[in-house]
Amino acid sequence: MNKPEVGVPYKFEVSGEELGKVLFYYGLISDVNEVEQKIICPFHEDYNPSMIVNLHDGKFFCFGCGESGNAYDFVEKAEHKKGNKGLKVLKKFFEILKSERVEKLKVNTKAKTKKQSEELYNIAYDYYYGLSRVDWKSSDLEEVEEAKAYMLKRGFTASTLNKCGAKVTFNKSYAIIFPMLDNGTFRGWVCRTTVKEIEQKRKYLYNGGFLRRNTLVGNYAGCQFVFVVEGYMDRLKFVQYGVENVVAILGWKMSKEQEKKLRDAKVVYVISALDNDTCGRKGTEYLKTIFDNVIRWQYLKGVKDCGEADKKTFDKMYNKTMQLLKEKMSNGKSTHKRTR
Repeated sequence: MNKPEVGVPYKFEVSGEELGKVLFYYGLISDVNEVEQKIICPFHEDYNPSMIVNLHDGKFFCFGCGESGNAYDFVEKAEHKKGNKGLKVLKKFFEILKSERVEKLKVNTKAKTKKQSEELYNIAYDYYYGLSRVDWKSSDLEEVEEAKAYMLKRGFTASTLNKCGAKVTFNKSYAIIFPMLDNGTFRGWVCRTTVKEIEQKRKYLYNGGFLRRNTLVGNYAGCQFVFVVEGYMDRLKFVQYGVENVVAILGWKMSKEQEKKLRDAKVVYVISALDNDTCGRKGTEYLKTIFDNVIRWQYLKGVKDCGEADKKTFDKMYNKTMQLLKEKMSNGKSTHKRTR
């Protein structure tokens, strides 16, 4: 923590040690040796962990509600919900750090080494490619039939499952697994639970070491325009209906690394098909601040995301969106100057 100087306004620049202690104090983490963690966000109704915690950087960020900051920011937001402000927050912050519960706590803030990341990637690669290939059209294995029944109920076909390389894990909790390919390059895997009780707590399970911010799931190389969606299933529905130039950012807000990937690929038009809800709209507005040519996917009333759309509904939304794209292209406003 930086030291205060007389006559100079105090700016809280705290480290990951303080963040680890604060989160431990509030009971949000139990392991202060794990540098990168994903936890339930306390600032919105979060059922699936959507807050990323980095004890090396001393920062937190929630993909669900957008809250972010350091240890002091966390305490300020937590105490604000209780009606505490100003000096009361400051007092609470120091009370936490001096409390018997955390004062002598040893927090690991060392960044993961490249070797560790490579090892985790290799483990993920071996796990996915070590599983048997599945022909979703002809297989009569019980595990395949159960997973296929779930996907068919959600509107996905056996052909689509074959095309994306879906497999079964033989794990009842997370029975179906998908490879996450970034322009054809394997970046990791994601499992989807088919159990309703588990779904209420955590729908998706990612491989250890997977970094969402460094991955754009989908195809965008050589594309003048791409569709941007939130989840893997949203992208899968686009693919099922014949649209290949679509990327999933695995959240509502695009990261700087994902943005750079699109810029390096010379993508000119970005079509935001982020969910039709508050976060999706916030994500769209954010895209408009970093790209010059952003078009909003034309959702029909009552449709929350593309993953739930049937063919007829999807085609209506697609045709309306493509008409807007054609108009924008014909107006000659395709600039690509904005940088960060």
